Amino acid sequence: MEQQPINPPPLQIKPRPPYFKRLFSGRLNRQNYIVGSTFFALVPLVFFLVVIFNILLSPDTLAMPYLDANNPSQLITPHVSIVALLETPTNELWSALGILSIILSIPYLFSLQIRRLHDLNLSGWLWIANLLPLISFYTTPIPGFYNPQPNIWFIPLDVIALLANLFALYVTFWSGTNGPNKYGEKPLPRSNFLRDVLQIK
Repeated sequence: MEQQPINPPPLQIKPRPPYFKRLFSGRLNRQNYIVGSTFFALVPLVFFLVVIFNILLSPDTLAMPYLDANNPSQLITPHVSIVALLETPTNELWSALGILSIILSIPYLFSLQIRRLHDLNLSGWLWIANLLPLISFYTTPIPGFYNPQPNIWFIPLDVIALLANLFALYVTFWSGTNGPNKYGEKPLPRSNFLRDVLQIK
């Protein structure tokens, strides 16, 4: 009796996770972390630099003092309001684009930080360490507003801020786990902005 060939079962195609789940899971290598972080920091900066250049190039900004026509002995110095310069239609547009780009960049910056921590086999919640340098403002005098007296917390808070900055350098430049870890397989040594940074492809 002829034996019928056994057909292998069809391959099960695993559905892709939802976009935001992909964005905050898995691992990210150093190269893509640096490229992505630089991009999402530079885009808002470019918009606001355009606003600054528009203000600097405005004729009202560099208006020279002039003599009063009714009283030639009196010198009039124009007082230009920065708010008035910001409220021009062009600057309002560029400022709005800058604010919008910051809002859109925030989830991606969190995503990059979390996936990079995963690559180092660390919990993504350690992104909170980025906030620690802010405590150094507690010991930084602000003229006319806040002038702390030297106290017992001065040195410990500055040391914590310094350690947090060193941790940020570690996350940026240290090599990830060699091989798979609890957060997934080692990322491929490539740089693909759409696939690796934005998780679109």
